[in-house]
Amino acid sequence: MDTRIERVRIDWGDDCWMYRATDGGPIRFGANGRKRNTTHIYNSAKVANHILPAESDAEFQVMQLLDLSTSILTYMAQPHTLVFPRVRRRGKWRYTSDLEVLVPRWFVRQLDDDVPFAVAALKMPQRRAAADDLVRLVLEVKGASRYADLRRRGNDPEDIAKSRKRADEKKDYEAKLQRANEIYRAHGYFFHVVEEMKDLRPFDLRHLPSVLMDDTAKIPRRLSEVAWRYLQRRDGVATYGEMIEVLGGGPTGREAANCLHAKGHIWIDLSQNPRPLTKVAMPPLLGSRQNLLAMMAHEEA
Repeated sequence: MDTRIERVRIDWGDDCWMYRATDGGPIRFGANGRKRNTTHIYNSAKVANHILPAESDAEFQVMQLLDLSTSILTYMAQPHTLVFPRVRRRGKWRYTSDLEVLVPRWFVRQLDDDVPFAVAALKMPQRRAAADDLVRLVLEVKGASRYADLRRRGNDPEDIAKSRKRADEKKDYEAKLQRANEIYRAHGYFFHVVEEMKDLRPFDLRHLPSVLMDDTAKIPRRLSEVAWRYLQRRDGVATYGEMIEVLGGGPTGREAANCLHAKGHIWIDLSQNPRPLTKVAMPPLLGSRQNLLAMMAHEEA
């Protein structure tokens, strides 16, 4: 059976080009059981009709943040491969990005201001983000090495050669990312490296999977309207406990609240495991979400 992914080549000029899968899905599927590190298979409510590969624990956690971020409209894992000339050397680099994300420009500004990725993802977007243009953000997830201390560091020629090889590979990798960043920005894309130690590890994100369990719940549109009207009466701010009660109470109300957050219809402060007094607010509605509020206003007229 032919398992190769059908792809299309897009010419970017200056001897650069990009490959994308013809079905819009991942350009490669590295989570295949042959890797030594932990990999994941992931099904996202924000990505229709595709199963996504996560090639490390750090990538998997970033994808969970993308699913729970009200700033993220949609995304794709392993979305494309960029081919471009090496700098000051013959040959070409091939770079397959970890993720490509559709976001308001506000989100990119947060990252450019050195806001940790987990913080930027879980923050409620500023009101002006609703008027922002939507841009493509390419993410490279740099996981922390869990085995660096186990490497042999002897003085024999073999260990010295291996150490030099790793140093050369790291230097080549950094040069490739720098050049890829320049090419992306020249073509209207934005590029950001998510570092596990700086952007993920300092934060307790263990509660995210339990919230994500509710992202595919079947929630009627009227519950979005119920939540919005309640927040409007409260000047746009309420608590998690209040929202749960407004949406039916108990486990059903909690499921509805979590689902509405995942849809971007309300915002819950998920920087910590949500409790009854956790802040809930009315976020700016981005992209097609704006149509829902406009539809509700039309029905009231």
